[in-house]
Amino acid sequence: MSALSRISIALLLVIGAAGSHAQITLTRGTNFSVDVAADGRLAMDLLGRLWVLPAKGGDAAAVTSQGAAAERPRWSPDGSILLFQRREDGQAQIWLHDLADGTEVRLGDERFFSQHPDWHPDADRIVFSSDRRDSGFDLWELDLATRLAWRISALPGDETEPAWSADGRSLAYIHFQDGTWSLRLRRHGQPEQILHRSETRLSSPSWRPDGSLITFTRHAEDGLSIDMVILSDPLLVRPLITGEDLFVAPVAWRDRLQMVYTANGAIRTRHFNSWTSRNVRFRATVVPEEPRERSVPERRELPAVDEPSGRLVIRAARLFDGVSDTYRGDVDILIAGGRIEAVEEQGDRSGMIIVDMADLTVLPGFVDSHAGLPEDVEGSLGPLLLSLGVTTIVTDRADAGTLDALWSGKEIPGPRVLGSDWVPDLQPLPSIVLGTDSLPVSPAGIRYENVQVSGDGEPAMLLSELADARTPGLRKLLDVRQASLLGGKLSAMRHFVAKPRLDARAPPIVAGSHANGLPPGLALHAEFLALADAGLSAPQVLRTAGVNAATALGLGLRLGRVATGASADLVIVDGDPLVDVGATLNIVGIVRNGRFYSAIGLLDKAEQAATVE
Repeated sequence: MSALSRISIALLLVIGAAGSHAQITLTRGTNFSVDVAADGRLAMDLLGRLWVLPAKGGDAAAVTSQGAAAERPRWSPDGSILLFQRREDGQAQIWLHDLADGTEVRLGDERFFSQHPDWHPDADRIVFSSDRRDSGFDLWELDLATRLAWRISALPGDETEPAWSADGRSLAYIHFQDGTWSLRLRRHGQPEQILHRSETRLSSPSWRPDGSLITFTRHAEDGLSIDMVILSDPLLVRPLITGEDLFVAPVAWRDRLQMVYTANGAIRTRHFNSWTSRNVRFRATVVPEEPRERSVPERRELPAVDEPSGRLVIRAARLFDGVSDTYRGDVDILIAGGRIEAVEEQGDRSGMIIVDMADLTVLPGFVDSHAGLPEDVEGSLGPLLLSLGVTTIVTDRADAGTLDALWSGKEIPGPRVLGSDWVPDLQPLPSIVLGTDSLPVSPAGIRYENVQVSGDGEPAMLLSELADARTPGLRKLLDVRQASLLGGKLSAMRHFVAKPRLDARAPPIVAGSHANGLPPGLALHAEFLALADAGLSAPQVLRTAGVNAATALGLGLRLGRVATGASADLVIVDGDPLVDVGATLNIVGIVRNGRFYSAIGLLDKAEQAATVE
C-alpha cells in the first residue's frame, strides 16, 4: 500500500473489515474545497480525486483516478467540464476534465508552476496565476481554442487567486508584497482598486453573483474567518462567517442568497441573511488500491564496497547521535573498516589513529532520499557532494552501481549511490499541500475521520521537496564555493504562494531534493532551510536526512545515526546545528565509508578531477 493510500485512509470512516480490500466510505474530510454548477450539482476534491454529487448531497461519484492529486475544481458555465489544478513532481499544472467522455487535457506550459484557475463567464478562456516570467506569480489568461496565453498583471510580488465577476467585466485577486496582503479589484476601463489590506494572509476571493460584494478568507492568529467587502461607496468590510474550522477555499454561490463552503470536516451551506449553517451530507465510497509488493523491504543490507583496513578514532567535543534532541559531550567514535565499532567516553587510545575535532560538532552523514543528478555525471561531482555532507543519495539512474563503486574508494570519494530499486515509495509533501497552513490537519488542528486502517501499522512518511525560490537563506547557500563548481541552474522553482506550516502533528518527513531544481548537494541543504522555515525544530530537520531516511530505505540501524554497527558516515561542522540548522553548511570534515576527508581537501580534489576530465 502506497504512502498516499495510508495518508488518505487515515481520513476515512471504515464500514467493513479493515484491510487492503475493505470498502471505505468517506463522510467527512480535511482541507477540501467545493464548487457549485449552474444546475446545482456540487464538485469537491477529496483524496486527490474530483467527485460530483447531487445538489442536495448524497452519493458522490469519483470522476478522476485515485491518487491523482487533483484540487480546486471549477465548473464550466454550462456544467460540462471541470477545470482544476494538479500537482506533479512538485509543480502545479492546470487541467480540464470532460465529464461526458472522461477525457483530460493539460493546459499551458508544463515547465512552469500554474495554479488557481478560474473560468471567464464566456467559457472561451481561463485566468490563472503562474511564475513563468521569473518575476513572482503573475496573472495570465489562456484562450482555450488556440491555447495561446498572455500575461495580464506584472506587479512586484505575487498576484494569485483570480476570480471573475459573473458579467466578466471585473476581476478580483490577491496580491502579496513585502509582508503585506491585499485584495485588489480590476474593473473594465477603470483604475485598479485596493479593496482591503492586511498584515496577515488573505486568500480565496469569490464574487456574489449579483456583483455587489466579494468574500475572502482572513488568516489570523486566532483562526480563519470569511469576510466580505461590500462594493459600496465607501467600501465596507465586514465579517461574514466566524467560529468554524474553515478550510482554505473560496465560497461557492448557488445564487445571490445561498452560499456553499467547506468547514468542520463537511460541506456547509448558509443563507446570506442567516447566522447559522447546515451540513450538506455526502458519501464517497473508496476501494483501496490492490495490494502489491512493498518496493522497500522492512530490512535491507548495504553491500560493503572498498572498505578500508585498520581502525580510526574521531574525537568529538559534541556529538549529535541522530536520535536524541541533545548532544553527547567528549566522546570517541571508534571506527573499524567501514563501520562504527563503538561510541565511548574519551580515553587513552594508544597506537590508534586519532582525528581530534576539538570543539567541533559531529553529526550522522546526510541522506538524500530523492536526489537529482545531471545527465552527464562526472567523477568530480562525488567530492563536491561529499564536501556538502551528503554521504548517501538515492537516484533512479541506470549507472548507480558504477557511480557507487567509483565514489566508495579513496581516489575519487563521493556519496554512496543507491539505485532505482532503493527509491522509497513516498508521497511528496507538496502534493498534499492544499493551500492550507497546517498539514495534515485542518487549520484548527483537527483530523476529521481520523481512523487508521493501514494493515502494517507503520506511520505514513512524506518526502519533503519543500524548498522553493523564496526559501529564506537560499541566496547565502548559493554563494558557497561548491555552487560555482557545481554549475547548472542556480535558482529554485516556485512551489508555494504561502509557505506550509509543519508542527509535531505532521507525519515523519524524509528529505528529498529532486523537485526543487537546484544542483544536488545544495538542493538538500535548501530542503533543510525550507523545513526549518516551515516550523520543524533543528533536530527534526536533521532526522529527515538521518533516521527518517534510513527507516524509509529499510536501513534503520545502518544509516542516519552514530551508534555501534552503523556505517561510518559522519559530518563534522563548526557551529551548533541543534540551534541553527544553517550550521550544517559549515563543514570542516567528513567521514565516508570509514575514511576521513577534510572539506577543503575534497574541494581541491574535485577541481583536480574536473581538470583531468
